[in-house]
This record gives sequence, C-alpha cells and structure tokens, in this order.
Amino acid sequence: MQSHFFPKDYILIWLLLVLMGLVCRPLMPIDETRAVSVAWEMWRRGDFLVPHLNGLPYSHKPPLLQWCIHFFWSLLGVQEWNARLVAPLFALGNLVMTVKLSRLLWPDDMTCPRMVPLILLALPVWALWSTLTLYDMLATFFTLLSLYGICLASQGKTYKGWVLAALAIGGGILAKGPALLLMSLPTALFAPWWMRAKPQTGWMVWYANLLRALLMGGVIALIWAIPAGFAGGEDYQKAILWVQTVGRISHSFAHSRPFWWYFVMLPFAFLPWIAWPALWRSARAMVMDSGVRFCATQSLSALLLFSLVSAKQLHYLLPIFPSLALIAARTLSLSNFRVGRKDQIPFLLLIAIVVALFFWLPSAGLMMTIGEAADITGKTPWPLIISILGFVVAILLWRPFTPLASVRAVAFSVLGLMLIAHLVFLQVGWPYYSMQAFADKLAELENQGIPIAHWKKYHGEFNFLGHLSYPLVEIDDKQVLLSWIGTHNQGVVVIIGQANALADEEGAVFAQLYRGSRRIMLWKCDYLTSRPDIIQRIFE
Repeated sequence: MQSHFFPKDYILIWLLLVLMGLVCRPLMPIDETRAVSVAWEMWRRGDFLVPHLNGLPYSHKPPLLQWCIHFFWSLLGVQEWNARLVAPLFALGNLVMTVKLSRLLWPDDMTCPRMVPLILLALPVWALWSTLTLYDMLATFFTLLSLYGICLASQGKTYKGWVLAALAIGGGILAKGPALLLMSLPTALFAPWWMRAKPQTGWMVWYANLLRALLMGGVIALIWAIPAGFAGGEDYQKAILWVQTVGRISHSFAHSRPFWWYFVMLPFAFLPWIAWPALWRSARAMVMDSGVRFCATQSLSALLLFSLVSAKQLHYLLPIFPSLALIAARTLSLSNFRVGRKDQIPFLLLIAIVVALFFWLPSAGLMMTIGEAADITGKTPWPLIISILGFVVAILLWRPFTPLASVRAVAFSVLGLMLIAHLVFLQVGWPYYSMQAFADKLAELENQGIPIAHWKKYHGEFNFLGHLSYPLVEIDDKQVLLSWIGTHNQGVVVIIGQANALADEEGAVFAQLYRGSRRIMLWKCDYLTSRPDIIQRIFE
C-alpha cells in the first residue's frame, strides 16, 4: 500500500532545507565565498568570458556556475540570496531527473520513483550539499542528464537521447571540467552488459553515435574555452586546457589521498541507509535487471576511476549517489514485507549518538573545529531543540507498514536533525564563519583610498561580501611584506593566525573569529613599523 500523504513531499523537504541554509548559514569561507567572489569580479569587470579572482584569471573551475549567478543578478539585482539559489535549484533538478530516470528504467514500478528522492534527501551529505553554493550539484545534474540521454538511446529514441547526452557532456565540462566524463562515459561504453538486447542499428552505430555526442559536447565546451584561452593569456590557456585536467588526475594540487580512500568513506556517506536492516533483508530478493545493471555500471565504474584520480573529496562522488539511491529504491520497491519497529532501531541509535555528542560538546574544548564549542549548551535554545528531537523520535517510533512509508519517515527525521544542526550553527558557529563584518571594514578602507595587502594565500573571502573594486595585494614572502609595509605607511595588512586576543590583537584596526579557533586581523602599516615584536610573531 502506498501512502498519498504528499505526492511531491521531496519538494517540501528540499524547500525547507534551502530555507534553513539561507537563514541559518552565511556564505561559508573559503569555498562558497570564493565561488561568489569570482562571479562578482566577472560582473564588475563586465568580463563574462574569463573568470577572475582578486584581479587574476581563475582557472580552477569553468564559469557555468558564475553565469547562472549572473542570470539571477540581471533579473533581480546583485544580492547574496539569489546567488545562493543557483546550486539548490540544480539540486531540485537532480531530484526530478532521478525520478524521471527511475520511470525510464522501470516503467511498471510506481513505488520506486516516489521513494528514490526521499532516499537521497535522507543522506546528510546530499542534504547539506544541496544547499551549498558550489559546483557539485551542477556536475550531478549534467551527469544525470547524460545518463538519461544514454538510457533513451538504448530504448530506441536515438536522436533525442544522443542530443541530450551531447548537451549534457558540454554542460558538464562547463560546470566542472572534463573529468566529469568519467561519471557517465563508461556507462555508454559498457552498454552490452546492461542493455536488454542489442540495438536495432547494431553496436557499431551505437559507438559511432557515442563518439558524435562526445565531439558535439566537446565543441560546446570549446566554444567557451578557445576564446577564453586567448583572452586570458598563455598561462590561463595552459591551465584550462591541460593543467586542471591531466594535472589533477596524475598529481593533485590539493586533497591528495590514497586509492582506497573512497571505499572507506563511501559507506559512512550512505548512512543511515547502510545501517537499515530492511534494506539488507530486501536485498536478498533483488533482481539484476537491466535497470539495476545500468545503475551499477555507472556507480562502480565512476568509483573505480575516481579512485585512480589523485585528488579526492567525498563530495566529488555526489554524481553517483542517485544511481546508488535508485538501486536501493528498486530493491525496496520489489519487497513485500512489512516494516516493523525493530527496523527503526538503527535510526534511533543514530539519534541517540547525536544527542550524546550534543551533551559531550561542552567538554570537547579545543578538540572541536570551533574552538569555543563549550558555549554551545548555553547559547542553543533548549526547548526548541528538545521539541525537534521529540518530533524526530515520534516519527521513527511510529510503525510504518510499507518500505515507502518508512523511507518517508526517515527523510523527515533527517530533516529534523538538519534543523537542529542549523540552529546550533546559527547560535554558535555564525561568528566564526561570517565574513560580512570584516568585508564591510575592508570596503570602508577601500573607499578611503587605503591600500590593502593580504599576508599568505588569499581565497577571495571578501570581494563579493564587501563589493570590493580592487584586488588585495597578496604577499607570501617575508622580505616582500616588510618592503610593502615600509613603502605603504598608510596601508593595512590582513593577517590570519592563531592569535591571542589580549596579547596579539592590541592595536589592531579590526579583528574577529575565523573558521574555528583562528583569528583574522587588520593592522595599520605605521603601527606594525613601530611594533617589530608583532611582525616577529607574524612570521613565527
């Protein structure tokens, strides 16, 4: 029996997650602030071809995310909130595309398409990244679009399928680079394993169409890359056409991890479902039909190939989560068992762990990412937290009769836990991660014509938030900094460090918390010249 509580309940959960993010979180440094600062510099310069960050061409990512932000800015004005809607809208598109793919793979299964978006939204990693202004939801969308096109082509809709695949390949490259091909290309290459029957036109035509789609997608990307390469200069051209693709695969600039890292982390990312007895019990009746083979081909091939890539981050694997969720949903939809209360025990244990961690935080001290986590119990509204936890437990104690009803209960329970996490962050974490006050101070100094330098690597945390018009002078050499201080007596220097508020911040123009236990400070050059002891601490 299927529940008809709310046919599009996943849209409601998505909307609530987006509202939580907008209300309870600022743009998070350094990744979110950097992405929006790139969009701001392109907008301010009127240069929509070459992305820039702090006055220099930015080659780490293609500009599709920024173009989408520009679209909203052109309609609604330059605002933070509309820039932060772009990635969540693609996240909603991912849920819709996963439902459409489910219906295409198993047209007679009415339960699977209703279950699969809820399975995705109940994954905390997926739920969080659905609200972040980053590139991963765009990458996932174009992966799903290419998979949808490949599936259409396998069912005889050749022209429509391969055109969609070509558009998806081009869009995916513009969203996150050519490495995204590893997410969908093997699925088409291994079609003889998952297709029900040989294509009517034969395998030679199948692979010829695949090659055409790749070429068309490449042409779409090159329409931007070639003129951008010429406009951005030789170094930028080399970076976007070679370094950021081959370089990241063979030798990571950051996040380099061993081959086995994804295999260890992925089970944790698929909590709570991997701990659900009902899923494992229903797996015994799983049928390796064409749709399951299709999803298994995509997820396993991408997992293996991305394990060979030097750079590894868990969110790089988000484009395989829909395939894993489709397999889980199909497995559960084929089962005829009733879900009992004992099947809810793992979820209740997870909630108990969350509550235990919440009580443990006051004694965590500096072990936490946020150095002053001990204040969390005093700053968090306990009645609200307890009421939300009660709501979560009540949902899980309710005895669902079908796997779909149980999946829905877990999805709304995770929504409650996400609400608790966001409320805690709003009360405790906001001062550590909001860069708005510091950016406003920099904007004030810039308007006064005061030169600003930044000691060590600058990631663009303030360009958009302060609507800065000029780049900060980035300095990472001791002698260069001393020389700049000496020749810019009226200038200021931004310094990030593990500072003691009483000893090291005395005399600073402005100082605030920064991403945990660190502090970010603003110093006048003439003051630093008179205080060599502070300069010495900077270099320690």
